[in-house]
This record gives sequence, C-alpha cells and structure tokens, in this order.
Amino acid sequence: MLDHQENSHTQARISLLSQFKEIFGVDKILSFSADREFVGKDWITYLCDLFV
Repeated sequence: MLDHQENSHTQARISLLSQFKEIFGVDKILSFSADREFVGKDWITYLCDLFV
C-alpha cells in the first residue's frame, strides 16, 4: 500500500510493482489497467521492460 492517498508518482508505482514482482513473480499479473494519471515515459518504459 502507498503511504498517502493522493496521486502516486512514477517512482512510487515502480517501487510498489517491483516489490510485488519480487514476492509473487511477474507471471502472476494476468492483466493491467490504468487511468489517465498513469502516464509518462519512465512509467511506460518500466512496464515494457517488465513484461518483455
């Protein structure tokens, strides 16, 4: 869980997803959806690298 209730920033999302990956593995992610706040080159690059 994030330590705040506001919009998350890229590094917070990357950190959270990296922790999930370390505990459960990327193969446990069956789908991924997001709204308009989940944009940005660094975030999209991370996701592409994660799932490729």
